[in-house]
Amino acid sequence: MLLSRIWHRKLCRAAAGLFLLLWLIFPLEASAGEPQIEATSAVLMDALTGQVLWSKNPHERLPQASTTKITTAIVALERGNLTDLVRASKKAAEVGEASIYLEEGETLTLEELIYALLLRSANDAAVAIAEHIGGTEEEFVNLMNAKAREIGAGNTHYANPHGLSAPGHYSSAYDLALIARYALQNPKFREIVATKEAVIPWPGKPWDRLLVNNNQLLWGYYEYPGADGVKTGYTREAGQVLVASATREGRQLIAVVMHSPNRYREASLLLDYGFEHFTRRVLMPAGKTVAMAPVSRGLRDTVPAVTAGQVVVAVPKDVPAEWQQDIEILPGLTAPLKQGDKVGTVVFRWQDHKVAVDLVAGRDIREQPWWLAFLQAFINIFHFPWVRLS
Repeated sequence: MLLSRIWHRKLCRAAAGLFLLLWLIFPLEASAGEPQIEATSAVLMDALTGQVLWSKNPHERLPQASTTKITTAIVALERGNLTDLVRASKKAAEVGEASIYLEEGETLTLEELIYALLLRSANDAAVAIAEHIGGTEEEFVNLMNAKAREIGAGNTHYANPHGLSAPGHYSSAYDLALIARYALQNPKFREIVATKEAVIPWPGKPWDRLLVNNNQLLWGYYEYPGADGVKTGYTREAGQVLVASATREGRQLIAVVMHSPNRYREASLLLDYGFEHFTRRVLMPAGKTVAMAPVSRGLRDTVPAVTAGQVVVAVPKDVPAEWQQDIEILPGLTAPLKQGDKVGTVVFRWQDHKVAVDLVAGRDIREQPWWLAFLQAFINIFHFPWVRLS
């Protein structure tokens, strides 16, 4: 009997040890599908709606390394001409670390330099672009910071166009996702970041420059089905950083990991989680009248407030979601109004998720002629409530 009890205790201890070992080896099994991310900060965002589907320390300010170049590229694409000839300065040629070995006086097109910027992560290309667009590197950095503010990236500040460590140069996982979402709306940016390799000239050499995209989600061991961008980053201070995007069945997701032990694996885990656990749902069609907005000084005193676009949300596949609808009409609407002018917003909320779409005027509202406005004022003064001029 005693021997039996001893063996029973040993078996229980062995089973408990085995369970602990399996839990340590396979931690994902214990989290009901939640991604296990070791990165200091991470975000998973739906590219269409901007909803955050999963996050860890999303607003923590951290060094962003070469993911800086997303903003460098978008400022260059919006302010420059792809066929512009850009002459490399001595300062650009001397920038260290990742480069395409520009020489002082060498000339390439802006398009070629943006390819070098986003595929090879060339720091010399970043400075050459900055000086060409901004006149000086410092003025270009001011443009970058203005663009970040415009996008809504409140925890981002740039000190240079390339991302080498510098005081006051930081971003957050949420901001990087926000910036990438904005940049991916530019067709040329989308084309470049999805390119696996490209060839650009190397003046004075018997061969051209081969640019291989640093983002290994596009190729090689970590290749991810549907991957279509965006940008890698690494410095000793920042660690491994990755802004990644992938599209499946028309759904595009953006994953960001900062200071990660394995950026490709962790970004893949986030993307898998998003594709497996979320789907999209249409809450309201475009052109739907949701309210009658009051208008002053018009031939009509109200205008139909209609949705400017389709309201689409990302929702968990297995969880019913009841979205609360709030209609916000702009105060003080005054004629004349043209069909399509913004008159308000409709906001949908569920838990921490929020999606909004503009409400626009469903028809033109002409301004009252002066004599009609005068007559209406006269009627109001002398209290003839049964008379209505509209």
